[in-house]
Amino acid sequence: MKKVELIVTLKPQVLDTQGEALNRAVHELGHDEINNIRVGKVLYFDIDETDDAKIDDSVRQLSEKLFTNTVIETYTYRILDEVSQ
Repeated sequence: MKKVELIVTLKPQVLDTQGEALNRAVHELGHDEINNIRVGKVLYFDIDETDDAKIDDSVRQLSEKLFTNTVIETYTYRILDEVSQ
């Protein structure tokens, strides 16, 4: 069994209203060195599989059908570690 970290973000050309609001708030707090904030989501899950090709297939299918809106979002993932049972 392995643990997967899936990172979902808006595509660069999509306006990120949450990111824009945070960017303004950060600047109002005097941190002008911070810019281009983008908000996304991170999902963690365990997968009962050891074959990397099968993991890739499962993660891609679920990401494209359930976890993301592929019209406006993109995703990346990585396998974090083995999960002890």
